[in-house]
Amino acid sequence: MTMLDDIRLHAYLERIGHPLPGQPDLAALDSLIAAHLEHIPFENVDVLLGRPIRIGLDAVFDKLVTQARGGYCFEQNTLLAAVLRTLGYGVTALAARVRWNVPDDVPTMQSHMLLRVEAAHHSYIVDVGFGGPNPYRAMPLPQTERADPAFPYRLAAVDTPGAAFHLYDLEVGGANGWLKLYRFDLSPQQAIDFEPRNWYTSTHPGSLFRNALTMARSQGGSRLTLVNDDLTVRAGDGSAHRQRLETPAAIIETLAHSFGLALDPADRDQLTQMLPALIAARRPG
Repeated sequence: MTMLDDIRLHAYLERIGHPLPGQPDLAALDSLIAAHLEHIPFENVDVLLGRPIRIGLDAVFDKLVTQARGGYCFEQNTLLAAVLRTLGYGVTALAARVRWNVPDDVPTMQSHMLLRVEAAHHSYIVDVGFGGPNPYRAMPLPQTERADPAFPYRLAAVDTPGAAFHLYDLEVGGANGWLKLYRFDLSPQQAIDFEPRNWYTSTHPGSLFRNALTMARSQGGSRLTLVNDDLTVRAGDGSAHRQRLETPAAIIETLAHSFGLALDPADRDQLTQMLPALIAARRPG
């Protein structure tokens, strides 16, 4: 089991502005999740710039903590898993099929990483690496343990007769009812299982992350997401407000001011040059 030494644990806690938890309970878990989502953005800039994405703990720690960058699910949840194990939680990695904005009849691969966390003899689903709406606290298994009308997320069991593991849909509520974010089962995954998934996600020509700037961050009870020039602010009740950013310069400024991602000048210039083509490719017609 991969964990952090004391120096790296305290560096992580400083990165997210969080004190050392007194004990590995649910309250501390929820607090860590919220702080992580607010201070470490979801981002795919390195994928767009053609750099290899390494998901071993040393590389992830260097990028997300030392360099104060962000990353996507394999990076984010690898880091949090190590933190939680170090603090005394039980952690199992899981894999999911993304269903957000995907038609029901279109199959998807298990391209998303999430975590099952044990705290005080209860199991929870934890995820700090989804590039869209993202639960800002742990979700209990089963869901009935902690239903909360003000929390616009739920785990819906999927009827799967004869299956080795139960299937669950993570869903988000809003004006259009409950929408699927992803589907997963509880089969444990090893670190090596995510290597080919990471390679596919970061290198395949058809991958979303090769074709669109994708950002997300929690801020003041809201979830901010950005896909190229399309900025969405989703409030805690699930309502959403969308805004189109007019220029590449406005997008780059938003990365720094709204997502806390300050790129070095060379990366900023390269991304600025790429954005018009990325935006044009995703617009209808």
